[in-house]
Amino acid sequence: MTTESEGAVLENLTSIQQSLNLEANIQQYGELLVSELTARELQIRFPARTAAACYLIACRLQEIPIRVTRIADTSTATKSEILNEMQRISDALDLGIPNDDPTVILEEACEDLSLSADIEARAQQIAQLGVEAGVTSGVSPYSYAAAVLYVASSPAKPDLSQADIAEQFGVSTASLRERRDDLLEATGSHLFELQYPTAPPEATWLVDDLLSDARTSQWAKGKRHMGVLAGAWLYAVNRHYVDTNVAELANITGISKSTIRARYRDLIEHVGAADSGLDSRDSV
Repeated sequence: MTTESEGAVLENLTSIQQSLNLEANIQQYGELLVSELTARELQIRFPARTAAACYLIACRLQEIPIRVTRIADTSTATKSEILNEMQRISDALDLGIPNDDPTVILEEACEDLSLSADIEARAQQIAQLGVEAGVTSGVSPYSYAAAVLYVASSPAKPDLSQADIAEQFGVSTASLRERRDDLLEATGSHLFELQYPTAPPEATWLVDDLLSDARTSQWAKGKRHMGVLAGAWLYAVNRHYVDTNVAELANITGISKSTIRARYRDLIEHVGAADSGLDSRDSV
C-alpha cells in the first residue's frame, strides 16, 4: 500500500466514524489495521472499500453489533464489496473473521421487504439445503442469500423481480442468477420437495430418478442441466397433479418456457408419457 493509498483509506475511515459516531476506539482499531496492511504491502485498489472493511472488522473484534448496510450507507462501497474485502483482509492478516451468516441476512431482508413468515421460513430451509450441498463455499453470502430469496419468493411474489432482490442485497442480477443456478443444480429433488410441500413423496422420488437417469442418458448429453432439471420438475408435477405451471417453473429456474417444454418432451420420449398431458397443465 502506498502512502497515498494509506492516506485515502484513513480519510474514508474518519468519514465513516463521523457518520456513525460509534465508540472512538473503533476508529483507532481500524487505523491499526490500515497500518498493518501498509506494513505488509497489501495492494489497495479501492480505498473506500478497504476503509469500510477495516471499520467492519474493528466492530467485529470489539463485538460491536452493526449491520453492514449501515456502513455501506456511509461509503461508496456496496455490502458485497465490503464483505469480500473484509474476507481478503482477514485472510491476509490471519484474523479469522467469518463472513456474514446468510440466515441473518435473509431475516433482515424479509423484514425490510415485508415478506410473509411463510416465505421467510421457506427461504431459511432452502438456505440450509444449499449449505449442506456446499453451494456457499467461496461465494458472497449476499449473492447467495439473494438467490435463495428469489427462489423462495418466486411462486408467492411474482412481482418481486430479480432486480428488486439484487438491489436489496447490493449484488448484480448476474451474480444472483449464477448463485440460483448453483443452488438448483446442487439441491435438485430436495428443493423440489421444499417448493411443493403438498406434492406426494412419489413426485420427489420421480424427480430424483429422472435426474439420475439423465446423467447417463444419451438424449441429455450436451443439454444444459438446468433445462433438464426444469423438464424433470414439469414431468413430476404433471404425473402427480401438483398445482403449478410452466410459467412458474420458468420464473423459478430462469429457463425459458420453450426449453422447459422441449426437455419435458424429451423425457416423455425417453421414459414415457406422464399421466396428465402437457396441454392440460400448461395453459400459458
